[in-house]
Amino acid sequence: MGSNTVATIDGDSKLSAIFSRYLNSSDSDISRFVQSIPSNFDEAVDILVKSPLPETDEFIRSNRELLKKVITNFHAKARTLNEKITNQIDTLSDERMKIIVGIHQPNLFAFSGVFKKIVLLESLANHYKKKSYTIVPVFLIVDHDFMDDKWMHVAKLPSIRNSSGVLDLRYPINDSKRWKISSRTGPPTRSLINYWENQIYNWIKNNKNLSKSEVKALYDRFQKFWNIVEEAFLLSDNYSEFNSIIMSKIANNIWNYKTLFVNLSDLSRVFQRGYNFLLSENEIYLNSLEKSETYFKEQGIFTGVSANLNKHSPLWLHCDCGSKASSKISRKGNGEIVLIGKCISCKKNLSLSIGMNGKVSIPDNKIDMVSPRAIPILLLLSRELAISGYISGTGGSLGYTIVGKRVFDELQVKLPAMMLWAGNDVYTGFAQREASRYLKENEISDISEFLIEINQKNNELRKKIDPLISRRNEIFGNKDQLGSLLNNLFYYKQEQRKIKDIIKNVQKSKNALKLRPCIIDYAVNLGIEHIEQEWSNKLVDNNDLTKPLLLN
Repeated sequence: MGSNTVATIDGDSKLSAIFSRYLNSSDSDISRFVQSIPSNFDEAVDILVKSPLPETDEFIRSNRELLKKVITNFHAKARTLNEKITNQIDTLSDERMKIIVGIHQPNLFAFSGVFKKIVLLESLANHYKKKSYTIVPVFLIVDHDFMDDKWMHVAKLPSIRNSSGVLDLRYPINDSKRWKISSRTGPPTRSLINYWENQIYNWIKNNKNLSKSEVKALYDRFQKFWNIVEEAFLLSDNYSEFNSIIMSKIANNIWNYKTLFVNLSDLSRVFQRGYNFLLSENEIYLNSLEKSETYFKEQGIFTGVSANLNKHSPLWLHCDCGSKASSKISRKGNGEIVLIGKCISCKKNLSLSIGMNGKVSIPDNKIDMVSPRAIPILLLLSRELAISGYISGTGGSLGYTIVGKRVFDELQVKLPAMMLWAGNDVYTGFAQREASRYLKENEISDISEFLIEINQKNNELRKKIDPLISRRNEIFGNKDQLGSLLNNLFYYKQEQRKIKDIIKNVQKSKNALKLRPCIIDYAVNLGIEHIEQEWSNKLVDNNDLTKPLLLN
């Protein structure tokens, strides 16, 4: 058991590096919040155990009943509504219960960090030993984000046989789809599913260093994963569903997890009271965001949060075209309060009447026209469902939480305990081995140093070639001198081509080895069941949320 926090762990640790910009903040509230984030698993469990049971009123109990219905609908659609899930859903009615939440987009064949959030959720729930109450893990799919986000529509695999060292699996995006949200975008077509399958098949097949038995094992593991993809294809009505059903099937059917899944777009009724609260407190919301943004800018701290959040209301306004608009509150002369915005895709002016004479109330039949921006999502989960814990990532969600802390404080909403798992995976799949083999054959141990040296050689050759090209034009009529010059020029050009080929191949190997690949790389090399065992066992055994995971 340990009690190290971010503030006291070794300075070279990954969590310390992630939070270093905030640890020395002159804002004591931010420093205390950052220092409260656990760096080991035991402490994360301890924080959840020691946190008091959340106070629930009639509204929260009613919201949890609504939550049960939409979660049931999700799992019924995904065909993951087994007995364990049904029992877990029933637990949401128990007042002696704590909810912990992970949040992510429905990315195409998401990378390991998304699935490790689910593993952390389940592990935290399973390692609570007392019988006085239960911990219920919930994974929220943010299905209203734009398709334009690269990770939403591109999955990556290491491959030195591709020009960049990376094989991209892409859901094609054109101008008409770019600014659509994922739940309003069509699922992959049959031909696209077949194309992806063929890409992955050839990715394995074209590696000539594999034995027949190795290839068969890779194909078998891939086919098991692809069966899940085929099932999701048959069940999904939109792009978000395709990806979220894959996640649920892996977690609930393959791993036998009790983690509950739900779409953000299905929580409008759950959040209705919260939406009205946020809009009625819009000035406090905007002013607190402005203070946060100003503070971090003055401190020279880059949070990674979108600029000008303090210029828009806490809610998106949705358009019939399948896109949405940043919104502002407008007050008319007759006392009407209107939410207005311009659709990012079709540029249509959108408006929604949300009240009269200072009283905000989104009409029941229009509640699906709005959805929360990033910071309000966690605030709504806390206020309307009284969650006890939140699993963050190390990217954008972390910045939004810290920037949004002032919003929580000024709106007097309790920020739930935050945890994250920052340890990178260390393993070598067949494609990584191929990249490493090229480097070894060329006796390259330090890629950065090698690239510096070989680029210097390339520059030296350029200095020899450029004068020869200039001289060639001067002596064009002199065959003897021209012949000798061309021989030298040909030699240097050949050497330059060799160097450029090496630079290209080394860079491809570097890209392949540093890539954080999508879940397919894990499924093919390790097996979808085995990777869960590796993650969950090492999470507990290492007892370190920052330590790299050496996967077998």
